[in-house]
Amino acid sequence: MNSFKHIKYYQGERIIIKYPGGDSRISDRIYDLTDTSVILMLLGEVAFADIQCIYRENWLVRILSGLSLVGGTAYFGIDTFNRLINNDSPVVLQETMMISGGLIVFGAALIPFRHRKINIGEKWRMRTIDLDGF
Repeated sequence: MNSFKHIKYYQGERIIIKYPGGDSRISDRIYDLTDTSVILMLLGEVAFADIQCIYRENWLVRILSGLSLVGGTAYFGIDTFNRLINNDSPVVLQETMMISGGLIVFGAALIPFRHRKINIGEKWRMRTIDLDGF
């Protein structure tokens, strides 16, 4: 069963693309859209046929990764500071290091999954729909 999923971009939105001749991602803002190309603020006009892939940001993974990194660091800092002001020995517990280290490693491991790669031409295609005529 085939299903359609339309991903829409509008003027002024940020887009991350991969352009031929370079291995890096290009993050730019859309200035205008034509029938066969997109005009970006910094890069200029790019034809739809020249775009190899688009990267979509996965906001859930981004939030989960950020919360995990901040939570692991905060847990370590709060527990260590609490034990320090109460003159408890040892100041840094092994359990605290394991829990906070696990949270930090989990958050760092999610960083490569923040963007979903959409290859143009295989399953996806790009086109412009002019909604001003309606």
